[in-house]
Amino acid sequence: MCLVGRKKSFNSDPFPYHAELELEIATLTNLGVGLARVPHPADPAGRWVVMVPFTLPGERVRARVFRNHKNFSEADLVAVLTPSPARVEPVCPLFGRCGGCQYQNLAYSEQLVWKRRQVEELLKYMAGIEFPVAPVIGSPVEYNYRSKITPHFNAPRNADEASVLPIGFLRQGTRFDILDVPACPIATAPINARLAESRAHVRARAAEGAY
Repeated sequence: MCLVGRKKSFNSDPFPYHAELELEIATLTNLGVGLARVPHPADPAGRWVVMVPFTLPGERVRARVFRNHKNFSEADLVAVLTPSPARVEPVCPLFGRCGGCQYQNLAYSEQLVWKRRQVEELLKYMAGIEFPVAPVIGSPVEYNYRSKITPHFNAPRNADEASVLPIGFLRQGTRFDILDVPACPIATAPINARLAESRAHVRARAAEGAY
């Protein structure tokens, strides 16, 4: 699952563009992004942070750097070398490309553990409050539960584009690129039925030049 990196005013400190690293994922951020720590010339103790989406704690992965910030780097996942026992096959075929979900590759029971831990850590490190957080109560329904979604589309430049107009959600790692999503597995069946109707309506209107 190698996502396309964005080479814009690239800062090559500490890693050159598209440098490939073997990393061990230490934890998850509150946004569900895997976090690894590696040595840095200015910090040989190994505290330089590399963020890799769609990775899980304990995994050994190969990742490709696409951006260096002041205190951390971002990298795309190239390969999972040693998978976590908690890794599962995502239900959605668009997982990893769609920016809507981050945890579909993590077993649901482990999702609950990490969500509890993240609340506890936010209280501790952001608010200075050390307080035990109760275990998260799981839902009996893991998919087809969401009763609201917000699809997007960009107005086509001409009517010829109407039949291929992407209607869906933002592509992972982008701010404006829309990924076509025919159905969303976390939405309820009535919502997905309405999504199909809305997609057909929008494309018909686009073909008429309404946008």
